[in-house]
Amino acid sequence: MKLQEALRKVIRQFGIGFLQDKRLMSFLSDYKAFDDYPAAADVIKAIAAGKFVKELCRCATEEGDDEYLKFTDSLKESLVNDGGFKQELAGYAVDSVSFALGIFSFIPEPGDHSFQAARNSNAGGRRGSAQGVKDSIWGYAPDGADVHRCFLRGKDLTSAFESGELSKSIADGSFRDIFPGDYITKNVTVPGVSGTGKSVKFIIADLDTALGISSLGVTAHHAVIVPDVPVFQTYMNPTDTTSGGYAASYMQWTYMPAFAWGLASAFGQQHLLSFNSDGKPNTCRLMTLSMVFGKTLPGNGKSYSDYQGVDKSIGEEQLAVFSLNPGLRYKGWYWLSDVYDSSGFAYVYDDGDGVYASASRASAARDGVRPFALLV
Repeated sequence: MKLQEALRKVIRQFGIGFLQDKRLMSFLSDYKAFDDYPAAADVIKAIAAGKFVKELCRCATEEGDDEYLKFTDSLKESLVNDGGFKQELAGYAVDSVSFALGIFSFIPEPGDHSFQAARNSNAGGRRGSAQGVKDSIWGYAPDGADVHRCFLRGKDLTSAFESGELSKSIADGSFRDIFPGDYITKNVTVPGVSGTGKSVKFIIADLDTALGISSLGVTAHHAVIVPDVPVFQTYMNPTDTTSGGYAASYMQWTYMPAFAWGLASAFGQQHLLSFNSDGKPNTCRLMTLSMVFGKTLPGNGKSYSDYQGVDKSIGEEQLAVFSLNPGLRYKGWYWLSDVYDSSGFAYVYDDGDGVYASASRASAARDGVRPFALLV
């Protein structure tokens, strides 16, 4: 398999973020991507090891043609001047990544005596507009949650929600033009909570995750939405106790119903899917450690074994958006539903560490509330 084809296969299967995964080279080797030009492996390794791939993906999805080409030219120059690679080899590797991202529609094969890896700028290979560059990557993804949740984007879907197109794409399970990282902006007022009544950016965090958890009683297709940042600040309980866990907390019985009211006013009750948790139906809930961090907790030497009550009621899988872009979990200080000990609940610091805090703590600048909901 050609290098550019192998890279495209990896992106289709695992998403763009996999280009920065340490397993990338193993997959490419398994696909025999370096059989034609073994030296290209060193160039791809150099690109993947630094910030280059991340910037390539950003430019491909966020910038226009001119900016993308400017960056790839500078990348090739850096690989030659700083990395010591042959110019033709650097060009072939970078253009192969561009092909995989959908920026080029083909790459001419090198000749017998020269390594010609020219960009197809005038023969119809390159997209005709900046929007074409942005849209080309997402066009690779077939319909369905399993594929779409492997991609990270960042498109404003507010108008699509307002028009009803987004709900149709959720309802039929295609999730057409919906990817993790996309967002909807709504004004949300939480009754009895000061400082709300403001615009909130809700990120598409994952797709159809509750369908696989029978205890939740969910049978409809849905998108998991999470506020980009905590919406307000408060405590889990008025006193430092975790008796009864999250299910018995003041947060769950007082603040979550108030937040649910605010969500219903913003999105419409018909667009919020009810699920069974904590002994009652809910339309919103605090996230768990697993939803934010997956199987491993970063920082401070903490592990799941340090927590007295790990919350598995919503499953144990990390939300796709936090896997694809860990930086999105670093948005302020906020509570999670897991119990740490008799007086504290799980907590996320603004540096992304998963730790804990006393249940009654309610700092104006910290102790945020960042619940998830299921959108239909």
